Amino acid sequence: MKSAKPICTLLIAAMCSCTNSTAPARGEQQEATDTVQQTAVLQPEKVYKELTHEPGVVFYDITLEEALEKSKKESKYVLIDCHTKTCGPCRKMEKGVFPQEKLGKFMNERFVPVMMDMEEGEGLKVAEKYNIQIFPTMLVLLPNGAKEGEIVGAEFDIDSLIGMLKTIIHEE
Repeated sequence: MKSAKPICTLLIAAMCSCTNSTAPARGEQQEATDTVQQTAVLQPEKVYKELTHEPGVVFYDITLEEALEKSKKESKYVLIDCHTKTCGPCRKMEKGVFPQEKLGKFMNERFVPVMMDMEEGEGLKVAEKYNIQIFPTMLVLLPNGAKEGEIVGAEFDIDSLIGMLKTIIHEE
């Protein structure tokens, strides 16, 4: 992990400013909430069951502080998927990109992935601290909490996304 490099920000041409028009149905929200609550009780690592797409990316249901601590112990970066409930491209990435085996293998080896809603809870503080204004944004942090880089906007091509993440973490 090289920390002397400047922060790298990658902007995707198809950036979005999401609206409420693609909000999930009330029943879907309740079902997802029930699943998260059951998962947090049953699994010691607090893995988001409905967001863990084996063999895709494993997202942890932990605080930023817990993610930073875990990244220190495992010598990994923290990756925060900054999203909102009403963001259509965010949902499309959740369902079509994060479940991909190739992306899961890459990200799970190098990052402690966390999903945060930027409009509630700890996400409000994270959005303010790291100036997150467009969704989705993938925020890459060093174990000390310093921002290493970000990918602003949605990216649906796995190879391109991996390439951007490699650029941010200085891996070739």
